[in-house]
Amino acid sequence: MKIGNKKIGGEELFFVVEEGVANLGSKGKAFKMIDAIAECKADAVEFQVFNANDFVIKSHPSHKALSEIELSINDWKEIIRYTHQKDLLFIATALCSSMVAMLVEAGCDAFNINATDINNPDIIDTVVESNLPFFISIPLASEQEIDWIVERVKQQGTTNFAILHGQHTMFSNEGGIPLEQTDLGVIRKLQEKYNIPVGFVDHTPKIWMPSVAVASGANIITKHLAIKRTDKGPDWHICLEPNEMKEAIVLARNANISIRANSKQLAEGEELDIPVMRKSIVSAQDLQKGHIIQKNDILFKRPGNGISPDKYEILLGKALAKDIKADEIINLKDLK
Repeated sequence: MKIGNKKIGGEELFFVVEEGVANLGSKGKAFKMIDAIAECKADAVEFQVFNANDFVIKSHPSHKALSEIELSINDWKEIIRYTHQKDLLFIATALCSSMVAMLVEAGCDAFNINATDINNPDIIDTVVESNLPFFISIPLASEQEIDWIVERVKQQGTTNFAILHGQHTMFSNEGGIPLEQTDLGVIRKLQEKYNIPVGFVDHTPKIWMPSVAVASGANIITKHLAIKRTDKGPDWHICLEPNEMKEAIVLARNANISIRANSKQLAEGEELDIPVMRKSIVSAQDLQKGHIIQKNDILFKRPGNGISPDKYEILLGKALAKDIKADEIINLKDLK
């Protein structure tokens, strides 16, 4: 999979920071979020984009509030342009199919099919027909529903997509998803089953959770940001603040480097630990000059700046060139 100039599923981790609807209808707040996300060194920002009339029925209690915070087409064009100026990719979660064509025209880089639309052929087909890469978010989904949507998009000839594993309990559990319920082992199962990149939608409040997901095989991470959790904006209880997000991204990228290693290397500084932590060959008792060294004449003790224990056989049968005291390190120069 490829989004812009970013290859997804290769050696590099793709980290998306979710703005969601934290802007609450303010283009200025959207710009502020983009600034913060760029400072965090993410790869992309994800916005939820909707038209209230196409998203929910007018009699629904949320319709009025959504109508008040929806942004105009011109607003989205400016937001996408500003995102690109900040060297970020723009991922759109189009919550109604009527927004897809506008987003494509405005320069959107990719779509995310929201978990609430995993069984919605209108959104699915419209996103596929856009010819842009996309994610399929599978919180709330059964395995049968995942099979259904993957089969549907593949039948339409597209392969430029990925799955985002995760869970969603924001309306029933404000504490976020407990670690033991994140089912991270499913990530590799999905990769093997569908042969596509698989990421993780992080709906926990933990800084370290993206790193754990990366260690479980995730190629993509998405996580919510709040400028200040104390404002208690959308999804505030699982959001990270900018400094926390920055740390989470660094940790996740370092974890990604670590799991890509395919040969054992000494870590920086380990060579300094070797002479301190390992052992050397030492005399088991006082030995006189001319003594022929036997196996029971030697022991292995710290420090490790003498002859390595695995080389003990080179001493056996050799005569000492000097007296050696008990517990003294034996060196090659001490031999005849």
